[in-house]
This record gives sequence, structure tokens and C-alpha cells, in this order.
Amino acid sequence: MKITIAGGAGAMGSIFGGRLSQKGHDVLLYDVAEKTVQKINREGLRILDKNQHTDTIRVKSSSDPSDAKESDVVIVFTKCFHTEDAIKSLLPFLSGNTRILSLQNGWGNAQTISKITGRERLLIGVNYVSGTVLEPGFVKQVGNPLAYIGRWGLPTDSFTQSFSEVLSETGIQTTASDHVITEIWKKLALNVVSLPTAALLKFQAHLLIAYQPVVWLMEKLLAETIAVAKAQEINLEYEERYEAILKVLENAVGAKGSMLQDAEAMRKTEIDVINGAVIEAGKQWKVPTPFNECMFSLVKAMEQDYLKKDK
Repeated sequence: MKITIAGGAGAMGSIFGGRLSQKGHDVLLYDVAEKTVQKINREGLRILDKNQHTDTIRVKSSSDPSDAKESDVVIVFTKCFHTEDAIKSLLPFLSGNTRILSLQNGWGNAQTISKITGRERLLIGVNYVSGTVLEPGFVKQVGNPLAYIGRWGLPTDSFTQSFSEVLSETGIQTTASDHVITEIWKKLALNVVSLPTAALLKFQAHLLIAYQPVVWLMEKLLAETIAVAKAQEINLEYEERYEAILKVLENAVGAKGSMLQDAEAMRKTEIDVINGAVIEAGKQWKVPTPFNECMFSLVKAMEQDYLKKDK
């Protein structure tokens, strides 16, 4: 199976692409980061696992979208603000049968992609793998090797089921689900409460539950997210999510959330598809989200400040 990874030189793209390549698939890591692309082609892709073992994987990387020709699947891992450009650059070289799977952060990328491709060929999903770029072409894989994929508003089909098995063979246990929107919002709830909070406080994940004022704030953010989900008839329960989030953070000693990593590197964050997604849905369904609006504004201010300094 030929699989193109859009955003393939990033942490998540490298992990999924590398692991799929190890299982014998024809993988292309597509990315516009030309220096990283060249390094991967020259030296191979290196992945450090939780046991401190490093695999060096020979996998093709390219910044030329025409190399994605004859792909059976495109897995999208780009940042939300690069999604449209990535899909539009690849689309002329994809067949009408190519499936596109978004495993990106937050909620909003599916809408962007479907406006370009339609929903019929689109798969969406969520994963709990965590990754960090240690240096170009060298990434660290941690987190829970778990994922869910499905079709947006359509029942799971045979392709979704078979591709979930392909992903599971990499060690990332993947379930084909008719309730993938619920699974996405479960992960969104975790991101809403933890990512901006950690970025603003410069906290590693486990410290978010070490101080009661921070826990109180996260409880307020979670309550708003649950209310917005329920207004859309997405089945999220506060107690289940609260306990699950506490467990994730307890076990994430030393881990840095993606938004904190972006802030430290003075990069644009994905706040628009995290807390921004809750705010927009809240407006649509007339659910107040003042705590999410506060976090959104603070992250935007922080971002504007360091992006201005970086110019």
C-alpha cells in the first residue's frame, strides 16, 4: 500500500510514517521543510522509543507533491494553518479513489479538508501517541499507542476497517468507529484543559494537577467543553473525562504539551482548533464559554508578542 504522510517531517508524521514503513508499506514523507527532507533522505529517519531504543528507518521524503502519485491513502498531520495548502498541493496528483485521513489536533481540520475533497473520501480520527522533534529527522515517540478512525457522518466501511488493521500492525492499536466524533471530542477535552494552561504557565504536564488553582481552572474549562458537546448531542460525560484527564496527566511526568513546545520555539499555536473550536461551537449552539474565551485571548496575546519579536 502506498501511503503519503502530509507533514511527514514533523513528530507525528515521522512516527506514523516510520512505523508504517517498517511494516513494508511504500511510504512518502511529504513536507515543505526542505532541509529536514534532505537529511532524512541522506541519513534515514530516527525514532527514539520510550525504552531509549533508536530505530533508523530508510524512508523516502520529498517536498514535491507529484511524488504522492498513486497513493492509496494520505494521512494528514500538518498544523491546522497549513492544512488547506497541503491538501490543495497534493490533490492534482491523487486519484479519485485516494482516501484522506486527518489525524490532526483539535476540531476544524475536517471542515477545511472536506471543502476541498468532499466527505466521501475523507476519514477522520484521533490518536494518543505523543511525539517530540529532538532534531531534524530525529523524533521521540511516547504516549499511549491508541487511535480511533472513522467517517464523518457516515458509517464505517470495509476500507476504514482494513486500514485500522494496517495501523494496528505498527503497534498503534487503532479502532474503526462509527462514533469517531465522540472520540475526537474526548481528546479535544483533554487538549482544551491542558494545552493552553501548560503553555501559559510553562508547566510540564504532571505539574498541571500539582496546584489546586490550576485544577480549578481546568475544571471550569472542562465543564464548558462538556456543555458544548452535549448541545451537539455528542456523548461526553464530565466525571469520565475528568478522571481520564487526571490519569493522563499523572502518567505524563516530564512531558511537554504541543502548545508549550510551540511557544518555546516561538511558533504559531493551534489554539484556533482547540479552545477556538469550543468557542465557535458554543456560539453556534448558544452555550457560554467565558473561560475558554479567556484562555484563547491570553494565548493569542502571548503568541502575538513572541511572533513580533521573532521578526
